[in-house]
Amino acid sequence: MRKRNTLALAMVVALVAVFCTGAGIAAAAKDAVLVIVPEEGVPGDKLVFVGCGFEKGEKVRVILNDGDVPYAFGVAGTGGVVTVKENGTFVLQPRGGIPKVMSGAGTYVVEAIGDKGTKATAELKVLEKE
Repeated sequence: MRKRNTLALAMVVALVAVFCTGAGIAAAAKDAVLVIVPEEGVPGDKLVFVGCGFEKGEKVRVILNDGDVPYAFGVAGTGGVVTVKENGTFVLQPRGGIPKVMSGAGTYVVEAIGDKGTKATAELKVLEKE
């Protein structure tokens, strides 16, 4: 089952990346887009972030603000940033998933903020853990 979920997630990420580059989204920094796969889940669920419309080489931080405490998603050894590829896209697959220290269920805004001023947001719906 886990192998099937991993394959499905990889396919979704690939489709989003194709959409970002093929649909002309990378036209201008103001058109930056952030997609979260999946768009909802319970604390602990794995996430993948796909961004497009950023500047080549831009260093991007992906941050969820849970009221008082911002939570940065990242990969070990990267300083909490992901570098944008030549085509204006990035894929971030952090080791952790939805933070287990969330205040509770609800819809949260996740921001992708680049060091060259590019920004994009997406919503993440956190469900109650059963």
